[in-house]
Amino acid sequence: MKNNIFCILLLGFAVLAGITPICAREPGEATRECAMTFDTYMSRVGKHNLEYMAERLNVNIAEAEVIAAKVLPDPSIDFEAAKDTYTLGLSYSLELGKRSARVQLAKSEMQLEKAALELSFQELRAEAADFYLEAILRRELLKAKKEACNYMFQLSRSDSLRYLAGEITEIEYRQSGLEASSLLGEVYDQEAAYQSSLVDLNMFMGVNDDTLNIPAGNWDSLSRDFTLEELLETGIKENLNIVAATLDMDVNSKALKLVQRERLPDIELSLSYERDWNSFRPQMQYAKVAVSVPLPFSSINKGSVKSAKFKIEQAAVRKQETTLQVQANITQAWYAFEAEKKKVALFRTGVLDDARKVLDGTVYMYHRGESGILDVLIAQRSYNQVQQDYLETMKSYVSSLVALEKSCGIWDIHF
Repeated sequence: MKNNIFCILLLGFAVLAGITPICAREPGEATRECAMTFDTYMSRVGKHNLEYMAERLNVNIAEAEVIAAKVLPDPSIDFEAAKDTYTLGLSYSLELGKRSARVQLAKSEMQLEKAALELSFQELRAEAADFYLEAILRRELLKAKKEACNYMFQLSRSDSLRYLAGEITEIEYRQSGLEASSLLGEVYDQEAAYQSSLVDLNMFMGVNDDTLNIPAGNWDSLSRDFTLEELLETGIKENLNIVAATLDMDVNSKALKLVQRERLPDIELSLSYERDWNSFRPQMQYAKVAVSVPLPFSSINKGSVKSAKFKIEQAAVRKQETTLQVQANITQAWYAFEAEKKKVALFRTGVLDDARKVLDGTVYMYHRGESGILDVLIAQRSYNQVQQDYLETMKSYVSSLVALEKSCGIWDIHF
């Protein structure tokens, strides 16, 4: 019996003194912690996320393609020599509007790449925000599990004294100790999950060092009210998928112009000079000017033009499809957001307080001998589950807000 009481006391010391985040246990250890607000985190993600940095290079590549499209044809120099004469000539291929069409197409493709980059950042921002919210959820769950473990330890310590006094049976005394031990194991698991989420935050920020950034945000103050009509109107204007679809139509239009210009023949201009090879005062010297125009028989085949026109029609249909998809996404996200908001309001009507009152009342009755230890354990687990459900509902509520704003192309989330 004394050994059992000693084990419970050790369990209590572990709960009260040993359950702390790994990065905060000793200041001299390898892992350190640093508090980080949501806005700071999002700023670091935008500046240092490696995947996004790679995506930004696509814009640089597109800008280089614009420069490359401005290139002019190279002139050529011809030299011919015979026994008595030599000829020196200069020729140049004259393009008819092809260069300007290439440049306009490259500029349109660059604008499309910029829109794709913004869309990529929008996706990254939403994903990174969800990981931050997940870190907050795991942090709050860790606090809740610590609280439950401490509560059960206090009960088990009280039961040890009651057992010595003969007020309860050995089974009841042992049951409370086992429950405290089980909750301590859950705390350890939750602590590992929380540390893992902090590593994920570092990954999104492109950081790999000995500092774990602790989320300092609190989502309790987040509250938004939207009307579906306003969101649909905003989404049509701001959603980057629609913007990209519009730019894709422009790219295909510029591609058609380039195809049409490429069907025009290139005019070859040449200038040459011929004179006697040996004589200082030549017997024969003259200059030649020539113009060479290919006969455009290949222009009879209009397959490339038809293909480019069909691509424009295809892009227009895809824009209509994208618009409908965006409207559907906004509508679905709005309904999901409204459902989560109602669930949060339901919890805030007093569900948590009621669950706590039930637990405290059951423990009070247990101390008076009016209920058994199993009733206490049921009330404890019910309260723990209500706490977990509330935290997960809050996380789902904020995540649904992130998804809703992403579908509309807006962003005003700060906490």
